[in-house]
Amino acid sequence: MISKLTLRGILAGTVLILVAAATLGALMPSYGAEAQEAAAQGSMHVSGTAVVSGAPDIAYVSLGVETRSQSAQQAAAENADLMAKVMNALKQLGLTEDDLSTSGYNVYSYQQTPRSDTQAEPITFYVVQNRLEITMRDLEAVGEIIDAAIGAGANQIQSVRFDIQDKQAMQLQALENAIKQARMKAEAMAKAAGVTLGGIKVITEQNTAYVPYTDTAALRAFAVPEAKTQITPGDVEVSADVRVEFWF
Repeated sequence: MISKLTLRGILAGTVLILVAAATLGALMPSYGAEAQEAAAQGSMHVSGTAVVSGAPDIAYVSLGVETRSQSAQQAAAENADLMAKVMNALKQLGLTEDDLSTSGYNVYSYQQTPRSDTQAEPITFYVVQNRLEITMRDLEAVGEIIDAAIGAGANQIQSVRFDIQDKQAMQLQALENAIKQARMKAEAMAKAAGVTLGGIKVITEQNTAYVPYTDTAALRAFAVPEAKTQITPGDVEVSADVRVEFWF
């Protein structure tokens, strides 16, 4: 015979099973409805682009000295003498060793046959190039620095570049503006389509870049030695590009 205690246990277990089944059955329609609703959601992919500009606070001037001779030693010695004069002239204007750095040193040779005698043996020439990178924070003195370097013996001007030392704030602002533009585009599209825009599912940063300002006026002034070099820095631009997926 089944004892009363065992019978009570069986009845209690049966009741628990029935309660659990009833509870699960009540929840299933809700879960099913949510799944159907999620599946019925539409998605919208938009892009956002923004550009933020700012005034530069630092300049980089790249210039150099080039010498040539039939003797490699003589070409190197002449180059070292001229570069020393250039460095001294720049230091007299207030620049320090920290502002001046060698960005490249190159020695190569080539052969050239005299035009007057094509049968003559070709002559070997050696070329020495010494490039100097100048970092400046006084942007108004850039033209004066270039003129002083040319006057002391520099005969190559590679570039004059203006930049911003700390661009992080501009980069973050560009990203924020790009996302705002993406939302505005999504809202306009949703309105035109007659749907209600929901939230954001995915945000992807495509690209964040900056464009320093480069002035070629120094190259033009170099072609006219008697002219004073005038350098006018332009704005530095930081751009951001994002892709955003909305649901509706």
